Amino acid sequence: MAIFSQDTILYSNGFGYSDKKTQTPYRATTVQKIASISKLLLGVSIMKAQELGLLSLDDNVNDYLPFTLKNIKHPNEKITIRHLASHTAGLKKLPKADLESLYFPTPIPAIKKEMPFGIRKVFFNKMLKNINENKEVSLEQFLYNIYDPNGPWYSKGNFINAAPGEKQIYSNNGASMLTLIIEKASKIPYAQFLDEYILSTLGMSHSGFDFLMKDYSEYDKSSLYHAGLAIPNDYNLVLYPAGGFESSVLDFSLFMKSMAKGYHSGNEILSHSSFEEMMKTQFSSDFIHGVLWKVYSSGTIGHDGDIVGATTYSYYHPNQGKGFVLFCNTGGTKTLYKDTDEIIQTIKSYYKKLD
Repeated sequence: MAIFSQDTILYSNGFGYSDKKTQTPYRATTVQKIASISKLLLGVSIMKAQELGLLSLDDNVNDYLPFTLKNIKHPNEKITIRHLASHTAGLKKLPKADLESLYFPTPIPAIKKEMPFGIRKVFFNKMLKNINENKEVSLEQFLYNIYDPNGPWYSKGNFINAAPGEKQIYSNNGASMLTLIIEKASKIPYAQFLDEYILSTLGMSHSGFDFLMKDYSEYDKSSLYHAGLAIPNDYNLVLYPAGGFESSVLDFSLFMKSMAKGYHSGNEILSHSSFEEMMKTQFSSDFIHGVLWKVYSSGTIGHDGDIVGATTYSYYHPNQGKGFVLFCNTGGTKTLYKDTDEIIQTIKSYYKKLD
């Protein structure tokens, strides 16, 4: 975990093990999947693309997407980039698609002993079998399959009965579509865009997407554990922009420190006006999303995430001038959220002590 201000990283440290079997310590430089806080980078990338004049948040997504996106229940309403970025595009939450987006080149072994926390072994093994049978497909093909009327998984049920901007429903699929839009507008891969305009600028040398971070000799890469089980940590997400970024607490604190500065005055990546637009709720004060950033009435901004074998938090508290990053190489435990909440409260209790 780490604590940061807009000026510096005030504290960083690792606790426990990055690998329980070898008892390798977890360090602030240990790299792991960061789950949905990957979307913070995507939000900044969309705003950067707008600043570069490549797109506008209020553009029709079908001016960029390689397939047709239309809510058949509201066919005359256009879906904009802003709708996708604020989770108000009218896309239904599809948990099955989230599972189908996991690709394990190293299959997860079947469970031979009883599972903890009351999870049935038979049910868990059936789920693992389905996940292990997932095929590696491109992001474009995966989203086409679901949302284009000619796609094999297309259904009217993939959309809710609400016009764009009326209702907020969190969607990994919708967020990932923004990557295709950035690539169309910039004419370069999203990973390259991200590296050129954010990672290199901030010196985040131990960060990248899961499909680019395979050299274990170069990175102190953490093992992952889910419901007490070791999970192969070389798996990829088809929806990589929404959850497949890998980083260390130290690297990601460089990003969040820069974001804290940007919140107050702009930074080396975006103007202050872009930060103001990104970090305000869109369409309704009852919603909690800005441009992919969570924005709470308390003033807190950031995101949290959970995925197979990883639970993460990254938040800034402007009123206190401090924020924190917390990465856990663990998911699916019975007391996980109680435990992480206690850790977060302890972290925040040190804000004033670090003045």
